Amino acid sequence: MLIVGLTGASGSGKGYLCSLLADKDICIIDTDKVYHKMISSPSPCVEALASAFGPEIIDADGGVDRTKLGAIVFSSEEKLKLLNSVAHRFIRSKCDEIIRNTDARIVILDAPVLFESGFDAMCDVTVGVVAREDIRVDRIMRRDGISRDRALARVNNQHSDDWFEANCDIIVENSSGEITEIAEKLKKELMRLYGSKEEK
Repeated sequence: MLIVGLTGASGSGKGYLCSLLADKDICIIDTDKVYHKMISSPSPCVEALASAFGPEIIDADGGVDRTKLGAIVFSSEEKLKLLNSVAHRFIRSKCDEIIRNTDARIVILDAPVLFESGFDAMCDVTVGVVAREDIRVDRIMRRDGISRDRALARVNNQHSDDWFEANCDIIVENSSGEITEIAEKLKKELMRLYGSKEEK
């Protein structure tokens, strides 16, 4: 099995790229979706978060009220770090479980904070998806229905292309719009790496 960490800033198109890569040989694990599902109803993760941030973050269904939790953690860098330290432990455990139970030859961990979470340590290879700033801004505006100023502020608050190029093994440039062709090229490269790993 080849475990691939895939990351990229908002608007880079990594989510859509992942949807094109998924097939019988490639299992996609969206770490954001894993987390959101985990906190939508009572769970050990919800209990740990309530212990860290107080019972007022629990909603009527026994899950986490993300608005209340967000108001707490995004006002303090220290509390945001605490959230990540609690959540990432449970996310990684669930990802490990999914990996153990899949028959796919390649597993792609779609993780916006791949390196910050330490999830890169699970991976055989890391892929960074990048795109021109103006394209990312337009994508964010369309996707989230927000103003250009808010989209630009979000882009400016994230890692640059240079950062991804310095930290990732493979860089995918996704500004051209030829996403299907990009996905096919990446899939071929990942299958080549899988074959090389299996030969060792």
